[in-house]
Amino acid sequence: MRILNGKKFYEEPTSCGTCPFFFNGNTLTPLNTPAQNTGHCTMFDEKHKVWRSVPNRCQKIFRKLFSLPDGDEYVITRRSS
Repeated sequence: MRILNGKKFYEEPTSCGTCPFFFNGNTLTPLNTPAQNTGHCTMFDEKHKVWRSVPNRCQKIFRKLFSLPDGDEYVITRRSS
């Protein structure tokens, strides 16, 4: 398990809906209904679809995260302009 900005990762996410930073208001697994097809990415403050493939910038972050030692907590900051 790795911790990134306070969120626990047990494995690399395969879609936006499986990422701990993604919030769509659904407490169960993502449903394929029009009301819950979209959600909010709290890491980048963007609106995404649940079944969207993980963006390249997130893939780079996750690859780096899972190449580091297990059990530590990591923090990524975002520069604002």
